[in-house]
Amino acid sequence: MNFSFLSPIFLIGLIAVSLPVIAHLISRKSGFQKRFPAVRFLLASQGEMATRSRLKDLILLLLRALIIVIIALLFAKPAIFSFSRADSSEPRTLAVVIDNSFSMGYGDNFNNAKEEAVRLIDSAPDGSFFTALPLVPERGEAISVIQDRASAKKDLKQIPLSQTFTDNERRLEQVYSALEKAPNQDKEVVLVTDFQKNGWKSEEFTRTWLRLIDISDAESPWNRAVTDVESRYTKESIKVKVKASNFSASEASELLTEAKLSGEEIKAYIDIAPGDFTTEEFIFPRAQKNEGPEASGSASIPEDELRIDDTRRFVLSRSGALNVLIVDGDPREDSRLSESYYLASAAETASELLRSRIRIKDNESFLDEDLSAYDLIFLTNVGEITPGKAAELEEYIERGGTTVIFSGDRVRAASYNALLKNILPGELGAPTQKDSTLISVKTDMFSEELFEKIGQTTVNRSFTLIPAQGAETVLKLSDETPFLSYFGYGEGNVFLFTSTADTSWGNFAITPVFAPVIKEFLDFESLSNTKRRNYVVGDKVRIDRSPSASSITVKDPSGENLKIEPEQAVFEDTELTGIYKVLIDGDRAYEFSVNLDPLESNLEKLDVLSIESEPGSELGLVKVFKELWRYFLWGVIALFISESVARALFS
Repeated sequence: MNFSFLSPIFLIGLIAVSLPVIAHLISRKSGFQKRFPAVRFLLASQGEMATRSRLKDLILLLLRALIIVIIALLFAKPAIFSFSRADSSEPRTLAVVIDNSFSMGYGDNFNNAKEEAVRLIDSAPDGSFFTALPLVPERGEAISVIQDRASAKKDLKQIPLSQTFTDNERRLEQVYSALEKAPNQDKEVVLVTDFQKNGWKSEEFTRTWLRLIDISDAESPWNRAVTDVESRYTKESIKVKVKASNFSASEASELLTEAKLSGEEIKAYIDIAPGDFTTEEFIFPRAQKNEGPEASGSASIPEDELRIDDTRRFVLSRSGALNVLIVDGDPREDSRLSESYYLASAAETASELLRSRIRIKDNESFLDEDLSAYDLIFLTNVGEITPGKAAELEEYIERGGTTVIFSGDRVRAASYNALLKNILPGELGAPTQKDSTLISVKTDMFSEELFEKIGQTTVNRSFTLIPAQGAETVLKLSDETPFLSYFGYGEGNVFLFTSTADTSWGNFAITPVFAPVIKEFLDFESLSNTKRRNYVVGDKVRIDRSPSASSITVKDPSGENLKIEPEQAVFEDTELTGIYKVLIDGDRAYEFSVNLDPLESNLEKLDVLSIESEPGSELGLVKVFKELWRYFLWGVIALFISESVARALFS
């Protein structure tokens, strides 16, 4: 037998033993002695009383100190442990955990895992307790142990195959912690799994209480999957880009890939090298049936041993008219002198063709404006941005919004770098005087005709910019410094001009180049005026709704209607893959898709040989703890009673 503390940090409470000792020393009486002949006869009788008093104080001091010591040890959870064989005939508590991550859908792995789990329960010694649990837990799960084998096997057979995965190590620790109050001393957690690498932080996760069983029937499982779909509107078509991955050691030759959109279907044959991926672009002509506010489709490859990831669904959203906000950081009484004058003129001209709704606000009004109502935001020489507004702007872009920032003399580089550091295409430096012309950079954002006129633009002042990782320079000056930079953040876009939207720092706003550039920002077909409509399992979905909405219902792919609070408008039950329908005030509003996380499609296995037992368990031993806290609790109670009795006897 070995002694241990399960929560040794509470041993620090032993310091409190000094408290009764200090109190005892303070309470001791001190003084000087003076002898009187008349009272000497009393000393003999008082001596016995003084001895009893000192004895009483020492006994009470000892009892009180012991009480504090026992309480500290009680909280430290004292226990003794020993090693027992895992196949011991003694009753034990057995937690059988079934790996139900979606990779277990490969072949018959999931059914084989359940059969193995049933065998484990049937072979456990009489008197054992059981619990059957999924590796990916369900919402509101309560872990309990039972002694009825039939009920445990029934619970096991009802475990569904999930469409996601989890943190395996954290989950197994959680299961073992739930067995702490189980009746039997011998506690074991058995995970029946396919040993797929995803979900494990380390290949050497070992615990004395854990046993791993490999249920996969293939040493080198292969899988092919549709791992991503991107869709966007262009001026004359809808482009759907499909990414197919080959998680195997052999080439996928002439793999049939299909894309469907609003009932139309296009097929292609692709080749994918071993362990690689290929993207194929499908172009659908603009047609009346896919011109509505929502168009849904799918991309698929032929079914293989893991069918669930062979199809991926998507929703392409168009919000109709483009809602545009222009924030003027330097408004003037004479509108022609305002910062946004040329920008607003170009935007209004383009909006006649693009059905855009444009609003112009000053800096102060911008701080109180709800950004979620806009598809595109222009910030022109905006000097004041509060931390709260910066956070709102970051969230707006992350969810799919597009923001175009023009610099100016009111822009403070330090403030922008601090508040907008996550979304800016780079770090702003100080503005510099220069005489530069605009030159093109290879990009597909602007037409070649535009670049023929770009040399007419001159810039005499601009901010320096140190590009961020992942940023792209779209237009640059003749001294090779960035003029227009792009950065993708989340689902949205950020464009930054290092010069102004008016003529104070150059002639850009009055050249033939300016209006076409602004039109590209306003062209919802070019910039894909879409709201986020595609998610993966487990994502939180923010529902787009008007402030006056009184009820929101989401219909999941199984047909179940789930109501959410209109005030929060956040949907979290994204546990099924497929198309979800949003109903606001009883009317169908829009759809969104939920797909698998492609990480689980890679069936690469753990190195099983690296999973070894800890020292002391080479022969299949498990560490068995017996907690002693109950005995210490009774000891505390006994000491309290003894202390009361001692005070009564010596009083």
